[in-house]
Amino acid sequence: MFKNQVVIGSLYALLATVLWAGAFIIARLAVGEISPMTLGATRWGMALVILCTFTLPRVKREWPIAKKFLPQIIAAAAFGVAAYSPLSYFAAQTTSAINLSLLSVTTPIFIVIISATMGQKQSLHTWAGCVVALLGSFYLVSGGDINQILEMKFAAGDILMLAAAIGFAIYSIILKKTPTGLSSITIMTLMTFFAVLMLIPCVMWESTLPSMVFNLNFVVFFSIIFSAICSSIIAWWTWNIGLTKAGPELCGMIYYSLPLWGGFFAYIFLGEKMNSVHFISGALIIGGIVWASRGAKKA
Repeated sequence: MFKNQVVIGSLYALLATVLWAGAFIIARLAVGEISPMTLGATRWGMALVILCTFTLPRVKREWPIAKKFLPQIIAAAAFGVAAYSPLSYFAAQTTSAINLSLLSVTTPIFIVIISATMGQKQSLHTWAGCVVALLGSFYLVSGGDINQILEMKFAAGDILMLAAAIGFAIYSIILKKTPTGLSSITIMTLMTFFAVLMLIPCVMWESTLPSMVFNLNFVVFFSIIFSAICSSIIAWWTWNIGLTKAGPELCGMIYYSLPLWGGFFAYIFLGEKMNSVHFISGALIIGGIVWASRGAKKA
């Protein structure tokens, strides 16, 4: 068995991954009703308002410690939140959906690679589990047709999506170690504040486009509320806790299950079909996570 903190951290990371998968399903319902960067900025803006309602006294108490960690918090806001939406938005303009899906699930392997280059030795179990889970994710998003992967044609958008995946990996490594006395909720509040500031220029630019749309109906309202509470506050807060307790490498392995949960929710709520591809890829992803966690046990 794992050490208790590793198990707890893994469960937190799993909860974050499940919530993010659910957010993708909700976002699909809002396609054509609200522009993507406007949705991102609105959800984080609402999340900031909700957080400030409860966390400002704590942020004030922990500010002497937080201000020393401020460069890391600002970097996390830039790499993990503010940059991801614009990069993925621009990437979608010049590349295919399967390319976006394949590149978005490369974040965990970049976590392992970057950690290794920073001098943190990775076990053979971690590398092997990472590769197995990555293959499972590729198999899932390609629909079981390996030829789609072999015949991929790369475009400028692929570089942008790859940059977004690397950015989230950097974010996860930045928040691996936090100062004693600085709570995850304070980090979350400050990170959200700086992320909103960075997203405002993106929304201003998007508002000048002919494709700009913002229909304030029930679907859009529900999408914003769910994204703000579940996929912004709860998911990112639990992910940050998972990073500190289980480490970014193991959390990255758990992140591989994102497309698996997305397929499951699509089956439940959107009526999409599940077939042998989902079960085979699920076995590979779960097996890879379990394999990689053997390395986390020794760390």
